[in-house]
Amino acid sequence: MKRNALCQIFMMALIATPVSLQEEMPRKKAVQLFGIVQNGKTGFIDHTGAVVIPPQFTGSMYGIRFSEGLAPVSIDGRWSYIDRRGRVVIRTTFDSVGPFNEGLAPVGVARKRNGRLLDDFKYGYIDNTGRVVIEPLFDETYGFSEGLGRVVVDGKWGFIDKKGEMVIEPSFESAYWFSDGFASVVLSQGQRAYIDKTGRVVSNPDYEYTDAWFSEGLAPAKRSDKWGYISKDWKIVIEPQFDGVAQAFSEGLAAVRLADKYGYIDVTGKMVIAPRFTSSSHFSEGFAVIQVEGRYGYINRSGDVVIEPIFKQAGDFRGGLAAVTEDEAIKYASCCWQRWDYIDKSGKYVWKSPAK
Repeated sequence: MKRNALCQIFMMALIATPVSLQEEMPRKKAVQLFGIVQNGKTGFIDHTGAVVIPPQFTGSMYGIRFSEGLAPVSIDGRWSYIDRRGRVVIRTTFDSVGPFNEGLAPVGVARKRNGRLLDDFKYGYIDNTGRVVIEPLFDETYGFSEGLGRVVVDGKWGFIDKKGEMVIEPSFESAYWFSDGFASVVLSQGQRAYIDKTGRVVSNPDYEYTDAWFSEGLAPAKRSDKWGYISKDWKIVIEPQFDGVAQAFSEGLAAVRLADKYGYIDVTGKMVIAPRFTSSSHFSEGFAVIQVEGRYGYINRSGDVVIEPIFKQAGDFRGGLAAVTEDEAIKYASCCWQRWDYIDKSGKYVWKSPAK
């Protein structure tokens, strides 16, 4: 890709610097950490609820999370990355940073500044040493999957490789990530299709598709107003018979909707949990979030309610804990994350947020 002079000027001023560590701890299995907020600062607990990184950071409005062992945080108005011990390992002067995927993280440069107001961003990528490997040339960037990253140029979506070379030209109205060699995209006429890694449309035009991806060899497809699942050779595997289906299978099951109730099918299409829930989510660590009469709880793979639906909002289990809240003021899962609590798989609280 050509590098313009303006971007080269930015790169001289905006850098990411690795921080040398005084010691290297022996490698061991990474422990899942969970973000908490006290007095407006984020820290982290482990699965027992013990504080392992004291609250001291700020960051994304959607919460600070670890990815590939690093988490983006803001310290005194500057973006950095910390490791699981809370040590700063990369310092940057970028105006925005994102999580790592496949060894790369998106970073942004604002080309217009008016005090603290930033605008007209361009985005590139750094590696996990803080080195800029793809210069900020793109209007939007997203994480890498199967070696390709989604980028937006002049409102059109395309894909680059890890050298920053455009391998699928920006020509789509939107695009999802690659999974099992295929990516769901919206074509110029507005219809959704799947492309391969050359950018060629390969999906069967006899079906309608949605913003989904292949999981466990299957992806959603619609025919005659009903949804089912197709295989990677674009043949129907689970007959279209549902009013709605999940974007993907997870742990061998997928949520489906019949009329206004949700249940679960297996990869053969067999109904293994009868539709009886107001809404449902995918399985994670053997549990799935379900909704009954406006409240959220959890079921196991047999469909048994194992944590009663008492929560206003509830998230997936990851690393043995799930983020939940009984706060009536919280209406959206993505907002107000600072006020969420954590439960274990017995439904016991291990952390209750003081930020109520």
